[in-house]
Amino acid sequence: MPGTGTDLGLGDGRWRLALSFVLACGVLLAGPAGALASHDSRHVCGVKLNHEVACWGQDDEGQATPKPGSFRAVSAGYAFTCGLKTSDKIVCWGANDYDQKSDAPDGANFRSVSAGGNHACAVTQSDEIVCWGDDGDNQVSDAPNASNFRSVSSGGHFSCGVKNNDDVVCWGADDYNQLNEAPDSNVRSLSVGTYTGCGVKTNDKVVCWGDESYSYKSEAPNAANFKSAGSGYEHSCALKLDGKITCWGDDGYNQVGDKPGGTFRDLSVGSAHSCAIKPNDEIVCWGSDDEGQVSDAPDAKFRSVDAATYG
Repeated sequence: MPGTGTDLGLGDGRWRLALSFVLACGVLLAGPAGALASHDSRHVCGVKLNHEVACWGQDDEGQATPKPGSFRAVSAGYAFTCGLKTSDKIVCWGANDYDQKSDAPDGANFRSVSAGGNHACAVTQSDEIVCWGDDGDNQVSDAPNASNFRSVSSGGHFSCGVKNNDDVVCWGADDYNQLNEAPDSNVRSLSVGTYTGCGVKTNDKVVCWGDESYSYKSEAPNAANFKSAGSGYEHSCALKLDGKITCWGDDGYNQVGDKPGGTFRDLSVGSAHSCAIKPNDEIVCWGSDDEGQVSDAPDAKFRSVDAATYG
């Protein structure tokens, strides 16, 4: 793994995670750094066809106990979740140690939300970005002050946004080149993970940047036939134009090898698990299942799904 942390052999980002875990729990579990982080975000949430939110998996902070109401979208972060209601208001639930729940912005003027490590960001209907929660790496205070963004994705300690002209801006932690390696332009969509990001360019090719511990960048597919891509903790997956899924990177929990066959219309990459939605609106999940984030996926019809990832 990259980084030269002296006590645990961790890079700066992984050391921050380990230290946070010690302070929160009073103990540090033995094992590799990857195992620590990939087992700290183990829930999934989705919006059903009837606009209700369903969550499953880890729920020790209430992150998998959704608020009632009618929702347009939902985003699963590290031990917390945020949803966008059909009233265009944002509501969050779960952990609140960095005010990531209580500082959710007021108003009914939002069109998307993304929950990351201990922070979250949203895009307003006037194309502005608003962020809240943990600001230890300026992932809140350095959010761009502009009115030209169509989407935002929040990762471990950083976020990236796509402008209306397909340009990309990233802010926050850069300990694994999450910021300075990000593509500048010609990006249709992106999704960032713990220390990495992946997106699809306007030529339908996948582009990835950041941590290269498990060949995130070098193993990314080179074909020009993709419509979305996402990053987890140490693996990535992408959805092809024909609806098929390809994954690469760490396979310690079969998050790469167990990718499902068939066709899908939506994909979300979590820490060591991923989920996708079939054309018939059913959900399939694979990878790490120690908190039921795979096997407890409900037998229901879904509009969208989001698997938690964090570092």
